[in-house]
Amino acid sequence: MSVETKPEERAAEPAAAPTPAAAEPAPRAPLIQRIGASFARVEWGQTLLVAALMALAWCGLFLASNVLQILAGIVPVMAGLYLGRRVKGDYLTHGLVLGITGFLFGLVIVLSYGALGEAGVVPMPVLQLKADTPPAAVTLDDLLWLYGTFSVFALLPFPAFGTVMSGRAEQRNRQLKAEVAERGGRLERPGVVRTLEDLRGLSLPQLGSYVVSLYRKHGFEFKDYRFIDKDKHLDLDFVYEDQPYLLRLTVADKVRPGTIESLVQDLKRRDIARGVVITSTEFTPDAVKAAAGRRNLVAIDGPTLFAMAEG
Repeated sequence: MSVETKPEERAAEPAAAPTPAAAEPAPRAPLIQRIGASFARVEWGQTLLVAALMALAWCGLFLASNVLQILAGIVPVMAGLYLGRRVKGDYLTHGLVLGITGFLFGLVIVLSYGALGEAGVVPMPVLQLKADTPPAAVTLDDLLWLYGTFSVFALLPFPAFGTVMSGRAEQRNRQLKAEVAERGGRLERPGVVRTLEDLRGLSLPQLGSYVVSLYRKHGFEFKDYRFIDKDKHLDLDFVYEDQPYLLRLTVADKVRPGTIESLVQDLKRRDIARGVVITSTEFTPDAVKAAAGRRNLVAIDGPTLFAMAEG
């Protein structure tokens, strides 16, 4: 029996909840706010220390002979390269702070040296300011003018350039080390494999590189790798004709059924249809029997792998 709802009752029914709109990305902070946040993250202690050392080295070469002044241009870049490896981010900001504070430190050093030179305590540098005049001791004004002229173009952009280049390179190295640590190790280039004994002598990381190269030649696309079971096994992820493959490698003297069974479980867990167990040695009879009963799994021993490479 059906019950008809009156129009008044239907009107009183609550309306369907509106579909929530897709979350919009958070608005980007204003430029001034981002710059302020970047300066707030500056590691001032070591940045100022490097700037002071840079200024001392720069001024020491700047106040020396003309030959040593040529080397002074290397100092800002080296200081930036060093600082870039020490800080964790905001490389451009650190480089600018390094250059500006280094310039100011150097200005104080040159001003102090020039004042002592004017008082006759220390000798003033002997420089040739004009092509038609012989070298002569400079005045304090000449010294400040020379410092400002050369230092603005060297102490401001060069430290920033060195810091950015070194910082980004160090960041890539840290990311690479983190990825290698997450994968449990690094693949290693194998030596020349001319015989089956050469193949059996490969370590697990070397066998991984060997198999990657071999399967690439057969049209497989290599995706990723990971060492598992305390480096007893190495998993390689491939794709062939849009079909994912999981290869499990081992260099154990005798590959037992446990390796087969563990790969079967991982294929189910990761929803991968095809699996291959590869060893440079051989399988036990029980392992061969366990693999033979699996349609989605292939077992390749050392002689077979070597024949694949030779063929």
